[in-house]
Amino acid sequence: MTVSSVPLAQQVPVLDLRPLRLRQKPFEHVVTDGFIAPGVMAEMLQTFPQCPPRVGPTGYSSYWGDAEYDDLISTSPAWKSLFHAVHSQAFIDWFVAQFGDACHRRGCVVDLSRATYVPFRETRADKERRHLAVVQHAPHEVWVRMDIHQAHVGYTRVRHLDHRRRLMSMLVYLSDAKINAMRGGNLVLHQTRKTWTGWGDAVVQPAINRMAAFPCHAWSWHSVPEIVSLRAPRNYLQITISSSDDAWT
Repeated sequence: MTVSSVPLAQQVPVLDLRPLRLRQKPFEHVVTDGFIAPGVMAEMLQTFPQCPPRVGPTGYSSYWGDAEYDDLISTSPAWKSLFHAVHSQAFIDWFVAQFGDACHRRGCVVDLSRATYVPFRETRADKERRHLAVVQHAPHEVWVRMDIHQAHVGYTRVRHLDHRRRLMSMLVYLSDAKINAMRGGNLVLHQTRKTWTGWGDAVVQPAINRMAAFPCHAWSWHSVPEIVSLRAPRNYLQITISSSDDAWT
């Protein structure tokens, strides 16, 4: 599957790409509800796939290039529209407008004034590597991942930073922590790299169609406390924008 042709559904806005208030503490990030158009989200909720056990943060994921992922994008108008909305220059332009100044202050070495979307697919093997096996694009030629994840009881992420080639990490939730009686599983943005959670941390609780995003600089420490119990999987998308080489000093 390629990303060169834009489906008819893309003629209506799929994402709310208006500027958002940039929250500064503990580091630059945005949080908003209703990021994906309601009609698109409604279909996605009805067709969210059962993710098979695989390598990856949650252990249950579906990536571009997996057979069930490609079939979903090909057959579902909502998923296809979202796929094309994030794999686009418009999405890159939104990131630059929202986070460009913060990236510059934090040591981004990519010239974001030239940031250009390219339809590169990072493989599962490359995702696990510190560096891409083969670099095909210039630093300002940036690309997007849209990964589908399900988290179950026992899922946790220790305090960490994302790959240095990542420019931005975004989470969009398709489940509600309160409805699912989820204990644990919130996104925590940390004031420091220390292992305790204290004053200055920010907590994002999953809710349907809630989006959280941040630039992946060297101060963007984040974690997920262990899920102790829940009634249904913690369904979410992880959408990243990356360069092919290190993006940060």
